Amino acid sequence: MAVLGYSPEVRMVFSNDPLLPPEEEVASSICRDFPSLILQDRQTYFVKFYGESVPSFFPKQGEYYNLRRFPGNLFEVGFRNSVGLTRIGPLTVRVESQKISEANYGAMLDFIVEKYANLIFSFAQPLGQGFRKGRMGQDIAYIEYLFIKRYLVDSSPNLNGISSLILANPHYQFDREFRKNSIEAIADVSPAMLINIFSNPNRLASMRPGHPLLSTACGRTLFDRTERMLYPTEAIEERKLHTVDTDENRFLKHFLQSLQCRLDSLEKVLKGMAGGYLNPDIEMYLGEIERGIGSLLADPLWHDVGHMHYIPTGSQVLQRREGYRQLFRLYSLLQLTTQCDFDDQDFRNLLETKNTPTLFEYWSFFVVKDILDGNRKILSCHPIVSNEPLQQRVRCGIGIKYEDGVLLWFNHTYQGSNGCQPGSIVDDRYSYLQSYSHNFKPDIVIEKDGKFIIFDAKYKGQGGGFYGEEVDGTIQSWKEGDIDKMHTYREAIENVLGAYILYPGEKAISYPPHGSQRGYEGVGALPLKTEAGARPVQRHWDDVKRIILEFIGK
Repeated sequence: MAVLGYSPEVRMVFSNDPLLPPEEEVASSICRDFPSLILQDRQTYFVKFYGESVPSFFPKQGEYYNLRRFPGNLFEVGFRNSVGLTRIGPLTVRVESQKISEANYGAMLDFIVEKYANLIFSFAQPLGQGFRKGRMGQDIAYIEYLFIKRYLVDSSPNLNGISSLILANPHYQFDREFRKNSIEAIADVSPAMLINIFSNPNRLASMRPGHPLLSTACGRTLFDRTERMLYPTEAIEERKLHTVDTDENRFLKHFLQSLQCRLDSLEKVLKGMAGGYLNPDIEMYLGEIERGIGSLLADPLWHDVGHMHYIPTGSQVLQRREGYRQLFRLYSLLQLTTQCDFDDQDFRNLLETKNTPTLFEYWSFFVVKDILDGNRKILSCHPIVSNEPLQQRVRCGIGIKYEDGVLLWFNHTYQGSNGCQPGSIVDDRYSYLQSYSHNFKPDIVIEKDGKFIIFDAKYKGQGGGFYGEEVDGTIQSWKEGDIDKMHTYREAIENVLGAYILYPGEKAISYPPHGSQRGYEGVGALPLKTEAGARPVQRHWDDVKRIILEFIGK
C-alpha cells in the first residue's frame, strides 16, 4: 500500500492502492500533508473520505476524473484525458501526459480563444455598442475568464505592456476655460477681452485724481470716452488647457474599475462552480491580473480623469492607439460574448480538468474554419437553436454562412426519424427526418447545395483512452471503430457524400465508395497534429484543405 497523502481539512486520503486502512489515524500517520501531487495520465488512483459523507467539491459518479465508486466512500479516479494543473478540493494535482505536453495544451487553448474571439466579432452587432449591465451569469464565467486572460496575460502587449503604453503616451486634448481674473494677473489681452471689459461697467472702478494708472493708454482712452477717471478691476480671461480628462480616458478608467469588480465576481462564481476550490492556474492568473489593474489605476494620471458619461465607440483613439485599442477590444468582446454561445460545460472541462479530447474537437473546428475563411467571405454567423420546450439549453451549435451558399456547422444535431414496426409498408405518410434512424451530432459539417461532408474529431479510443498505445507516445494510425462511425454518418444522414475522422496521428486513408467520381466521396481518416504556435502540421493542413476545396469548388 502506498498512501500518497492525507488532508485533515476534508479527511481525505489519496493512494495508488485501493487497500487503504479503515482507521483514519493509521492513514494520517503515513503521510501528514500533501499540498500537491504529480500524477501520470496512464495510471489509476484511489481517493477515500473518512467522514460520513463525501464533500460537495467531489464530482458525482461519471463526471470528470471519477471512474468507479466502492463502498466506504472509496473512489477510483483517473486522469487519462488530462494534462497540467487541476484540483481535487484542497489538493493541487499536476498530471503528466505522454501524449500531449502542458505547453502544447496551453498553445492550443490560446489558439481556440483567439479564433473564438474573432468569431464573436463576426456576429452581426456593431463593435462595442452593447453594454450589459446585468450580473455575470455562470454560463459564461469560464469563457469570460479565458478572454480576460488571453488579452491581459498571453497577448503581446500584455497588461504590463498596455499600462506602459498608456502611461507613456496618454490621450490629451486641448480645452478652453473662461474665468474671472484680476487685472494685475492678466498676461495676454485680446480684442474680445477688451470688448467684454468696456461693455460691462461693473468691471470698472473709479480712481482718485492723479493715480498712475490714469496716465496709461487704457486710462487715457477711458477718460476720453467717458470723461470719468475709470480703470478695469477684472476681466474674463480665456485659458487653453492640455487635459487628460477626455472621453477616452474616462472610458478606460470606468472599464478598468468595472474589470476589477468583474474579476472578483469571476473568482466567486468559478470557485462556487468547482465546489469551493479554485483551479490553481485560474487562481494564479486572476491574482496576476488584479495586481496589474490595481497598479495601473494607482497612477496619478487618473486623479484628473472624471466619470464616464457615454462610451465613445467611434473614437479613433480607442480603435487605433496602442494600449487603448487592446482594452477597447477586450471590452467589446466581453459585451458580445453571449452572442456566440458554445457549450459552457466544454469550457469548464477545458480549464478545470484540462480535457484534451474536448480541446482537440474545438481546435479541429477552428482549423476547418480557417480553411474556409481563406476561400470564402463570411456572410453571417448565428447560434443553432432548438424549439423543443423541454430542453433547458436551447443552443445546439453554431452555424456560419459563407458566400456561394457554403455553410459550416459545429455540433449540429441531425434529427432522427420515429421508425415503424418491422414488416410495415412505408408509404407517403411516413415521415423521414434528417437521419433515417436515431439522432446524430457530428462535430463539424460543411454544406454546399444541400450536400454534406462531415469531419469528426477523435482523440480518445476505447474506454476513454488516448489514441495509440505505443511506448514512445507517438500515435501512428486510426482506429477501425471510428471509420465504422463514418460509415454510419454517411449511411444514416441524408445527402452526406464524405465523412472523415480527424485524429492526432500520422497516417491518412480514404475509402472511395463504389462508383465514386470525386476525391472527397467516401469515408476515411485524416491526421491533424499541431506544430509551433498550435498551427496544424502543413502536410496535414494541405490534405484537409484539398478535400474541402474540392467539395465546395475552388
